[in-house]
Amino acid sequence: MSTGRKLVSDVRGMHKLLSTDSLITDRVIFSELKNNALLLIKRETNLRRLWATDTIFTTIPCLEMKSVPVSECCDYVDPCNVARSCHKIPGIAEGIYQYVIQGVYSVNAMGGKGKKLKEVTANRYANLLKLPFVKKEEYYWISNDYLYVSNPMVRAVRLVAYFEEEVPVDVLFPECDCGSNVSLDELCKNPLDKEFACPGYLEKQVLELTSQKLLSTYFRISTDVSNEGLDQQAPNISKATK
Repeated sequence: MSTGRKLVSDVRGMHKLLSTDSLITDRVIFSELKNNALLLIKRETNLRRLWATDTIFTTIPCLEMKSVPVSECCDYVDPCNVARSCHKIPGIAEGIYQYVIQGVYSVNAMGGKGKKLKEVTANRYANLLKLPFVKKEEYYWISNDYLYVSNPMVRAVRLVAYFEEEVPVDVLFPECDCGSNVSLDELCKNPLDKEFACPGYLEKQVLELTSQKLLSTYFRISTDVSNEGLDQQAPNISKATK
């Protein structure tokens, strides 16, 4: 996989204007690359592609959970507890059918990936609780930016998803015994130097869309009339913010 820095360099190399203009910083290009990658990847996942790949998904290896009343997330009044993540979940991409989540798994005592949980909505789980009996299944859902699990005894889960936002370091690399310890270099790595979450076959499209957007945003051709009555075209840099 390419790094963000390499793709930024590729965009600059496509047009001399992009390589010389001071308004178009690496941060601006990188942000546009991420926006276009998100657009294309959501299109692919809607077509049921990329779900089995590791290219686009980020793993939170040990998301800490705590027990809370189920009434916190749905209209169910009887005494009942569920588990809720201690941290809010960074924005996860949404497709036509569901969140782009590859899986939520229980974490066993040795820190390994345990049983895969079933996805439901909060309202669907509330309806299940109203049935004469509830299947012995463990469910998960997202509500108010938190991840919930039906089993209130769960203390940690492994979440694998395609995030629209950067996952905070304290969430991505928790201090626990789940085997997720990383080096200081990894913690401090510049986002541009990390692998860019995009499959190789989409990179060309991402680069082209990014180049077109930057050119149309930062450069436009204006028509000026000279004193001699002649039309002259000149590049005009827009006032777009960084």
